[in-house]
Amino acid sequence: MHASLISSQSDGKGLVAHVTYQIAGFDRLNFVSDIANTVPQDGAYTIQALSFEGDGIQASGLLTVQMQEEHRVNGFLVQRLRSVRGMVSVREVQ
Repeated sequence: MHASLISSQSDGKGLVAHVTYQIAGFDRLNFVSDIANTVPQDGAYTIQALSFEGDGIQASGLLTVQMQEEHRVNGFLVQRLRSVRGMVSVREVQ
């Protein structure tokens, strides 16, 4: 898996990573909302961009999240995203 480390800024807690995930799943009511709600609201993660398309069968798109590099490495968010109902694939892209 590859991550997009766009910024090498430090906020005093370590490097800040901007990570983009390519996501595919079954198109259903609230699929994108469930993805957005999967990102923790604890201040350690910030959604930078969210873009999806659906055709009634499949939904696919990109989610860009800002987080501490250490959070990216531990894979916590990927595990949470994979648990969304109807999820088919989640992968980091550059």
